[in-house]
Amino acid sequence: MSQKVDRQSLYEEVWTDPVTDVARRYGLSDVGLAKLCKTMGIPLPGRGYWAKVRSGAQLKRIPLPSTGRFRETASLTRYDSEQVEAKKAIEQRAKETKKSLRQIPIPVEQTDQHPLVAAAKQRLGRLDSTSGKRLLSAPDEVLDVEVTAGSLDRALALFNALLLGLSKLGAGVEIDREKKRTLLVFEGTHFGLRVSERITRREHIETPEEKSAKERYWKSADRYGAGYPSIPRYDYLPTGQLTITAGHWPSRTWNDTSRTRLEARLAEVIAGIVSLSSEIRAKEQREAREAEERRQKELRYEEELLRWEQERALFEELEANAMRWERAWRLRKYLEAVEANSGAETTAEFSEWIAWARAKADWVDPLVKRADPILDAPKPKRPGHWWDAGD
Repeated sequence: MSQKVDRQSLYEEVWTDPVTDVARRYGLSDVGLAKLCKTMGIPLPGRGYWAKVRSGAQLKRIPLPSTGRFRETASLTRYDSEQVEAKKAIEQRAKETKKSLRQIPIPVEQTDQHPLVAAAKQRLGRLDSTSGKRLLSAPDEVLDVEVTAGSLDRALALFNALLLGLSKLGAGVEIDREKKRTLLVFEGTHFGLRVSERITRREHIETPEEKSAKERYWKSADRYGAGYPSIPRYDYLPTGQLTITAGHWPSRTWNDTSRTRLEARLAEVIAGIVSLSSEIRAKEQREAREAEERRQKELRYEEELLRWEQERALFEELEANAMRWERAWRLRKYLEAVEANSGAETTAEFSEWIAWARAKADWVDPLVKRADPILDAPKPKRPGHWWDAGD
């Protein structure tokens, strides 16, 4: 859950612990935390500051500038120590993976082609790439690739290098036809893997043929019967710039840049995917623990509620029996008074009534198990219409 962090508090943190540790504490990167501190006017320790502090040097802090033109608070999510340690372990594993992959060349031009890459090349090569955004894609059938025809071979070669490189680390791949995505299966986690191309658009400029088609439409006597010429509003232009996307939430993306293409960053990408799998697994384990905690809380609630309801029912039964006993006691006291006031001589009818009344008192008394042939029977029903007389 996010919380408000003010300038003074964050200033104290970044001058008490290294920026890397504080960034992990809030689930940010070093760069992200530095940018946030800049917007809040919080100075950061310079390069080498913490090395000097660890060596025993007494260094002065850069004072926090006065407020007024800086952002005063930020909404940040603070992670517990267990989550911070898990993030540190994930980052360390990514570094080790990247280092080990530098020693294993992963060429893009693979003579050993992955079967899914071969299937994608055959399927996507048959698609029409002359309309709309001109993107080739069939994620429910083959690998999740969305590129123009001119970038198809490169995208598939890139995908091929990724799959073969990841397979050396024990990863598998499958097509999720229902959700239309390519799933990477790695160390007990499943997450999407995609290669796409960035497309730009511009306002469409009508061609002479399109202008002529519009003129013929407006001059046509039966133009309502004829369809209006289909002229696109935009033209979509391929850029050749590819993006690799892994995961959904959390996710990672890697893009071609003006200086470096993705082929030169395969070790970084694969190390990032390994790191992402660890992060996803940690997230799934955390969510599973939280779900189990919620389930246990729900069970305890249901048990406590049942115990409360049972206790309530028992108490209500106790109260009801006490009231019935009191009613029976009053009836018997009343009958004693009636007999005392009846005189020495009593009639048979009176004696019969006394016996009947005592039986009713016994029936009311919860300490006496006595049934009543009339009051324990169902209440009589009113007769229906003549056609119901047989019921």
